[in-house]
Order: sequence, then structure tokens, then C-alpha cells
Amino acid sequence: MGNDKQGNIILGGVAALCVVFFWSGWIVISRLGVTNHLTVYDVTGLRHGIGAAVALPYIIWSRAWRGLTFLRTLILTLTAGVPYALLAYFGLVYAPAAHGGVFLNGCLPIFTSIFTWIWIGQRSRVSQIVGLGIILAGVILVGYEGFVSSGGGMTWVGDFLFLGAIALFALFMVANRVWSVNPGQVIFAATIVSAVYYVPIWLFWLDSNLSVAPASEILLQGAYQGLVPGVLGISCLNIAVRQIGPRATSVFLSSVPVVAALTAIPILNELPGLPAWIGMIVVTFGILLALGIIGFHQETVPHTTGPAQVGPE
Repeated sequence: MGNDKQGNIILGGVAALCVVFFWSGWIVISRLGVTNHLTVYDVTGLRHGIGAAVALPYIIWSRAWRGLTFLRTLILTLTAGVPYALLAYFGLVYAPAAHGGVFLNGCLPIFTSIFTWIWIGQRSRVSQIVGLGIILAGVILVGYEGFVSSGGGMTWVGDFLFLGAIALFALFMVANRVWSVNPGQVIFAATIVSAVYYVPIWLFWLDSNLSVAPASEILLQGAYQGLVPGVLGISCLNIAVRQIGPRATSVFLSSVPVVAALTAIPILNELPGLPAWIGMIVVTFGILLALGIIGFHQETVPHTTGPAQVGPE
């Protein structure tokens, strides 16, 4: 029995580490894609087109759309589908990967807390509010050049686009919790439905460089965007949450901003400045405090447990 428990912990830890590298890699690979030959519309099209092609047999076999109303499908599609992807990818056109890692992961608890309070009236504990304040301070440090320095160029534009993207995804997370949406329904709404309406528009009317981009670049973006964040990422996330729990999984995922920044150094030649490094550490500390992993003890407030609500997909 003890060996089985230890094995489950190891399995959950490995799965959580995989999610960290999948999501960190998604930020870096996406930045690489939108700053080379492919357009933002191309990367978005490959993400949803290939993802839909891979997932469609399972969706049809499981009839994953059952239980979804038109309104719920629409909201899930708009908050976790094409609009979210376009905002995130356009953000990566202007801002470096380190900013994407911090804004897309660090700001998620802030927006999730706001929408949870508005939608279901759940208020945050004192330690959570303090943690969210620390996250906000870290985010400002990371965006320092883009906010106040002329050397930051158009970075601030990317940072605000990240805020728009993660606000949508936070709304998706709250809807996911309130409606108890299962992974199949998420894939159906965010991937299949998105592909049905977006791919034809992309191929016929949007700016595309598929005809001139190197085949290696198309294959890299197609394979990573279509398979890794959604299919593999969601699968490993579910394994981690089942084996080690959502809180422990969230500890792993709090390292995504730093891992993304470190990965961007050799691949993208993007070296964050000192304020950004300090900001990443501050954001990580704030996430852990907001999640209740560290900090002072207080009475537990009942809540609904679900998949770890950290990080984009």
C-alpha cells in the first residue's frame, strides 16, 4: 500500500512537471512563431485546426457536446477559444516571453478572484488578498520597461493584450467551476467549435504566410500548438490533480513564469532585466500566498475542488 502511494505521488509529480514544461514551452514556441514567418492568424489556425482534427474522433465517440446549452457553448468558445488565443499571440508579437509567462500566469488568480466574487459571491480570505496584492506588485515590476521606460518600445501593448487574454481565460475558469464542465466539453467548445468557424475565415480572408513559411516552422507550430498545450497538457494536468491534489499541483505551476523566462534565454535570446527577475520572484511568492500554500494559518473556507486553476492552455 505504501509503495502504491509513493508511486502515485511520483506519477503526479512527474505529470505536474510535464505541465510546467508544456506551458512554459507554449509561451516560448508561440513567441518564436509569431515573430518569424507565420502570422498570428496562422498560429491560431494551426492551433485550432490541428487540435480539432486530433480530438474530433474522441468528441464524436463520446458525444462530448451532451449537456451543453447553446449559451454555455458560446461562452466557453469565446473565453477559451479563438479570442483568447488571438489576444495572447498578438501580445507575444510586442512583448517578450518573460512578460507572457508572468502576465498570463500571475494575473490569473487576480481575475479569477474578481469574477468568482462577482458571479458566485465568494470572497477571498485575508491571506489571498495580500497574495493578490503581491502578485500585482510583481507584475508591475515585470512590466516596468514597457510601462515607464522609452527602452521598452511597444512592450506595454503586449502586456495589456495579455491582460485581456487572461481576463477571458479567468472567466472561462469560473464558468468551468460553476457549470462543472468536463474536459470533453471544453475541447468541444474551445477547439472543435472554434475550428468550425475560424479555420474557413483564416484560409480565405485573413493574412497568411503559410505559402512562404519554411516547412519546419509550420510543422513545429502545428505539432506544438495543436497537440501539446491542449491534449497533452490537459491530460497531464488531470493526472497531477488526481494523484497529488490541486494545491500541490499549483505549487509546481507557480514556476511557469520563471521557467518560461529561462527557456527564452537560449531559444529567443531574450534576457530579462533586473526588475523583471525581481518581479518574477515576487509573483511566484504571491501565487503561493494567494493559494494558501504559504503564509499565516486561518480557518478553512469551504470551496469546490476542481482542476488546478493556474495557467493558460
